[in-house]
Amino acid sequence: MNVEEVRGLSDEEIRREIESQHEEWRNLRFQNALGRLTTFHQLREVRKSIARLHTVLRERAIEREPAAHYAANDRVRARRRAEKQAKKITARRHLRFQARRRSRIGR
Repeated sequence: MNVEEVRGLSDEEIRREIESQHEEWRNLRFQNALGRLTTFHQLREVRKSIARLHTVLRERAIEREPAAHYAANDRVRARRRAEKQAKKITARRHLRFQARRRSRIGR
């Protein structure tokens, strides 16, 4: 199923298709584990199909509430910025500690 076909489906139909694709993926994994799977490319195709379906659902959710999407993005960016800053501060403190330690040893 290509993206244009998926976009023509309703949200509920997409959710049902995701469930059926998950079931097919599970069956293919079992067949692979038992050594009965001969078309290994199907595993990858089904996984990509599931991802495609989730992507369309996510696009629609963002279209419905773009402010919520961007607010969540801003929170993530702020958290990452804070983590990066904390890492820099920790590195600086460690360097200062090592410098003090070297100066004590040299006395």
